[in-house]
Amino acid sequence: MTEPIDSRYGGLLLNRLDRMLYGVEVGTAVIGGGVIFIVMWVGVAEIFLRKVFNSPLFGQLDFIEQTMCTYTLLTISYCYRRAGHIRMELIVSRLAGRPRWVVETLTAIAALALVTAILPGVVHYFDNAYAIGDSTINTQWPTWPAKFVPVIGFCVLWLRIVLELWAYLRLVADPDAQPIAVPTHPSIIEETAV
Repeated sequence: MTEPIDSRYGGLLLNRLDRMLYGVEVGTAVIGGGVIFIVMWVGVAEIFLRKVFNSPLFGQLDFIEQTMCTYTLLTISYCYRRAGHIRMELIVSRLAGRPRWVVETLTAIAALALVTAILPGVVHYFDNAYAIGDSTINTQWPTWPAKFVPVIGFCVLWLRIVLELWAYLRLVADPDAQPIAVPTHPSIIEETAV
């Protein structure tokens, strides 16, 4: 039986938005995982064709370069939500209650500022590639689809951090409130069991 959602400070809306965004994050992570799987088999085909038939796979390098951002940046928000990113847990894990949530809030503000600062440049690179018709060297494939992927990845991450900031501010206001939309860090035992 699940615990009822704490409705204080917008808990119900926060939970609903968190679940909706998590669905998007899972979808982008599945796409990223599928692309890695395809990239792996393209690499196998390249090695096989080069060694056995002395005929390299045309466009293999362009394909790899074009898909790199898909499996790195589309999955970043999912990783962030699952607390799979690198964090300094030495200090934060020793804090409890309001001091912990204040530190987490400050961290979320810094992350939001960083992503907000990066996002216009990412959009500019996509817009520039689309406007000038930029293409890869060997195959002449357009680069704008690959440059649009970071826009999607960073926008999803930006939304995740905004929700996380709301969640932390909610916990600063009431440290006893139910944590919603907060990354849960697995214990060492849980991590090794998986």
